[in-house]
Amino acid sequence: MTDPNVPEQPTGQPEEHNDPNEFVKDIKRRLASLSWLARAASVGVSSLAIAFVLLFGYVLETGGDLTLITRPLPMQLVLALPSLIGALTLGTTAGALLAWRYRYWSLAARIHQTILALLGLLFSWQLTTLGLLP
Repeated sequence: MTDPNVPEQPTGQPEEHNDPNEFVKDIKRRLASLSWLARAASVGVSSLAIAFVLLFGYVLETGGDLTLITRPLPMQLVLALPSLIGALTLGTTAGALLAWRYRYWSLAARIHQTILALLGLLFSWQLTTLGLLP
């Protein structure tokens, strides 16, 4: 016996909505959100910094002594990452400043974003010192 006031819920898997228009609307909404862009920039700068260090070491190890002078294709690809890291660092820093100004997230999330921005700035400064970032 079922209660007439309670709607029946289907059992099993919930129905998925595969509407492509809904997906596009969601992407547009996220790209217009400064708080989401700030988080995406911080994830990007963190991921690319780790990838740069690992790939730079790997290419130097496998390429031999003249890798930095001859610059084979793998080294050229690795040396393109510092420019992306610098751009994403600026986005992360701007996002941290906006987060404090408009109180996007909780205090812990704003502190975390600020720490990521500071680490990105320090890493970019180190890349500039080493001559890898103009």
